[in-house]
Amino acid sequence: MCCSAPKWKEEIKSNKVTDHKFDFVDLDEFKYTSASGKITGKINYSFVFLVILKSVLIYIADIWTAGLLLIFDRWGSAIQPKIPFYVSKWIYIGCIFASFLLLAWDIRKAKKIYDSRDISYAFTNIIAYRAYTLKSYAHFCFFSKINNSRKMVDKIAFFVFFAFKGWKRLVFAEAPRQAINAITLYYLIQLNKKKQYLDISSYGDSVHRLAMATMAFSLFLFIFSFIKSVAAVILYIPLLCHIRGNLKEYCCFKIDKR
Repeated sequence: MCCSAPKWKEEIKSNKVTDHKFDFVDLDEFKYTSASGKITGKINYSFVFLVILKSVLIYIADIWTAGLLLIFDRWGSAIQPKIPFYVSKWIYIGCIFASFLLLAWDIRKAKKIYDSRDISYAFTNIIAYRAYTLKSYAHFCFFSKINNSRKMVDKIAFFVFFAFKGWKRLVFAEAPRQAINAITLYYLIQLNKKKQYLDISSYGDSVHRLAMATMAFSLFLFIFSFIKSVAAVILYIPLLCHIRGNLKEYCCFKIDKR
């Protein structure tokens, strides 16, 4: 029954599952030992650096865009938004400011979690998670073992949890400027005299085509994130009936239990 007390909460109250810290774990024991495991582990570990590099480049691009808008009062792209410049300019600047404000807030929380050396909190905080994985390959292997040992219901719980964590960035830092991109792309498609809407070569010179492709790719990533968030909301309803409690507390419990 949804109204009954969940078993996992009873385990917490009875102290059957306690919080764990890195101080009491020998991380070297979790390194991959098989030949195939070592290869796949190193490959997956390299992707962590690529993801972090991508994030850094995105923030650098935001700084560049904000600088062009504020200092030179112009767009860095060859394509001008359909919405008037004085409106779209401040929407973009507001989104970029919100993005860095959220980043600063996330870093502040991540630093406290990192210093606490709490395993479950580090696993559920993206910045702390990446900081520990950058610290050593052993940390990455340890987190991978935790990640690979989840049941299906736990996978859904973690999917919903991490999808919810990004809602502020999605709404305040991405949605307004992606709306501008969508309106601009729609306007450009309507101007396609050849009516070959899917033929990228029919949209001006190479510079304009590259700018348009970049806008389309950025919009696609936003739509994907939005769909993921909607799916998380839908899954959260039956999941809530299963866990019957706080989602973060449940995720941390599952990590500590391992």
